[in-house]
Amino acid sequence: MLATDGTNIVALCHVQDTPLTLWNPGVEWEGLTGALARNATQVPIRSLSFHLQDPRVALIPLTQAEARQLGSKTYHISADPFKFQDAVLVGASEGYYGECKFEIDLSTPDYVKLDRNFLKGLFGKFNPSRGDLVFSKTGELLGIMANNTYCMMIRNFDSAAAFQFGPDVRGQHTADTLALLYARVAELPLKLQ
Repeated sequence: MLATDGTNIVALCHVQDTPLTLWNPGVEWEGLTGALARNATQVPIRSLSFHLQDPRVALIPLTQAEARQLGSKTYHISADPFKFQDAVLVGASEGYYGECKFEIDLSTPDYVKLDRNFLKGLFGKFNPSRGDLVFSKTGELLGIMANNTYCMMIRNFDSAAAFQFGPDVRGQHTADTLALLYARVAELPLKLQ
């Protein structure tokens, strides 16, 4: 899914949708290559970063020309994601979507909690899970599900770490970085893990 903050464009996904794993010990990659594909079009991935707020959210920067080449709709991130209680949740890989409500949890200011009492599947077997995307009913991107209950609100594309793709990435110490990012996730409150 492509998202923009008005200046930058990124392809956005959960780290589980990449070959990279946040774990300790992390994997020391020798090389990283990849492409974003849509229909017959492929755009090479130059880099991948991990969101500062929650490193399970992967960001792949694109130029405007690359976004046009892919031909996908680019969604704007919401300037005020908390003003939308009603939302549309779209399955990242299962092909379902439906209406839902979110509630503010004061103990998790960068996340909102899915109100499971108000789930209305519109298409497919509706079972919210990590990596699913959350939109306002007006089409703005609100966030991405960190797990099956909490949605991380996307307000910016700030990153905690990034890997430049290429045939030799050993100098980037991917194992250390992935282990540090895993530690950041492990520090989150248990209900967000």
